[in-house]
Amino acid sequence: MTNEFDEVRTPVRDAASEGGDLRERVRGLVLQAIMNRKADAKAFGGVMKSALEGLGEGYGGHAGNAGESLKTAVAGVDEAVGKSLYALRTALEESWSQGRRFADTDLREAYDAVRGLEDNLLGTLKETGSKSQGLLKEEFGRIGEHLSRNGSDTGKQISEVLGALSRDLGQVAGDAARDAKVDAREAAGRLSAVTAGILHGLADALHSHQKS
Repeated sequence: MTNEFDEVRTPVRDAASEGGDLRERVRGLVLQAIMNRKADAKAFGGVMKSALEGLGEGYGGHAGNAGESLKTAVAGVDEAVGKSLYALRTALEESWSQGRRFADTDLREAYDAVRGLEDNLLGTLKETGSKSQGLLKEEFGRIGEHLSRNGSDTGKQISEVLGALSRDLGQVAGDAARDAKVDAREAAGRLSAVTAGILHGLADALHSHQKS
């Protein structure tokens, strides 16, 4: 059965079947999938979930050798989502400093999408582990416990993004925001577009650093 996120699930699964240090490779695949969706925050969770499920499928054939390779692959997923959240926060901060506001609907949709991401990450690790067997199941469990205890790149960005979104929503809703509401109507649909532009820059910088 196919779904809209197979474009990330399949290549991640194929990468996992090969093993090795997959952090940069998986990070690139997840970043590309998010950029293909114009960095729409509503897609972050689906891309992340499908990538983690792809890892479970790919490592299934050689679970005994997953170990460190699975850790680097999960780190790549986490880092990609964390970078995407950073790009979203940067878009919000830049618009604030320039006196512009994004549309109320964009902000609310992003807020709803972001607030559950870390639970989604940890929940998917647990769910994927439950579908695995033996050593692979144990590895997924250990990684989930580690991230839950020590935090993830995704989790570190969430509180700051939610803070910025709450600030913008409050400004748009306030009586002092009449002018901002005009800007918001004009800016409808622009949040993901601005975020995508920033994320492209981050991805290019990571790729250049990787090649050097």
